[in-house]
Amino acid sequence: MPLSDLIRTLNAPTGGFPKHYSRSGLDQPFVAANGSVFLHYANIRLESKFLPIVDTATGKLHGHAASLQAFGLSNKIQMAPEAVFVLPTDDEEFVYLDRLVRTLHALNYLTKPARGNLLLKVHPRHVLSIPAHHGLAFEEILRPCGLFPEQVTLEIDTDGILETDHLIRAVTSYRSRGYGIAIGQFGRSKLDFGLLRELQPDIVKLDHFLLSSARPLKRIVDCLHQLPSRVMIEGKDTNTLRRIEIAAEIDLVQANVPARRLLHAVPSLAAKAWDGTRNAA
Repeated sequence: MPLSDLIRTLNAPTGGFPKHYSRSGLDQPFVAANGSVFLHYANIRLESKFLPIVDTATGKLHGHAASLQAFGLSNKIQMAPEAVFVLPTDDEEFVYLDRLVRTLHALNYLTKPARGNLLLKVHPRHVLSIPAHHGLAFEEILRPCGLFPEQVTLEIDTDGILETDHLIRAVTSYRSRGYGIAIGQFGRSKLDFGLLRELQPDIVKLDHFLLSSARPLKRIVDCLHQLPSRVMIEGKDTNTLRRIEIAAEIDLVQANVPARRLLHAVPSLAAKAWDGTRNAA
C-alpha cells in the first residue's frame, strides 16, 4: 500500500485508534511532508530519528534503532521526548500514545533504502497497562505497512518493573507473534540474571552506568552470551569499553559516532563496521 494511502487509512475514524482521542485534536494525527511522516499530538510535532546498528563481527548493518524527537508546533522549540509521555491523563491514552509513536517510526522506516531489523522501544507503563494479547494491536497496524513482527525487535526497560509475572507473560506474548525482544539499560540499578533467563531476550543493551562501574564486565558479558543473548552498547559508551579492553566481546553497536573509533582492535573489522555505518546513515 502506498505511504499516502496508509496515512489516510490510519487517520480515518476506523483506522484502529480509539475515538475519544479526537478530544485532543487527534482526528488526523499523521502528516506527510517532504518524504517523511510526522505526528501531531497535544500541540507537539513528533519526528522519527534512526541510528544504525552495526554487527561488530562482520561490520554489516544489523538494522536501525528508532528514537523520538519532539518540537513545539507553534514555537518549534525542541523538547525532551520524555516530556511527551507525561501528558496522557490515563493508562488508555498512554497506551495509545506509545503505540502511535511506534507506528510513526514504522511509517518512516518504509522510506529508508537500507533497513534491516527495526528496534522500537515499548514503554514499561504500556507493557503493564495491557492485560493480555501483547503485540496483537501493533501487529495489525504493521501488516498494512508491509512490516511483520519478525522484522521488529521490541526494546523494554525492565528496571523498576516490579510485576515480573506480568512482564514475563507480556514478553511471551510478543515472542509468540514473532517479535524479537531486547532488554534496555541492563545493569542500571541491578543485575537480574534470573529475570533474563525467564525472558530469554535476543539482545541485551548494557547501561552506561554499568559500563563505567567497577563491576566485572567480562564476566557479565560472558553470562549474557550463555543465555544466549547478543550484547549491544550505544556508540557514546565505546570510549569506556576501549579503556577496559572488552570491545571485542560486544556484538552490536548502536552507532551514533564513527564506528572505526569504537569497535575491536582488529583494523579490518573496524574498517568494515565503519563502512557499514557510513552507508547506512
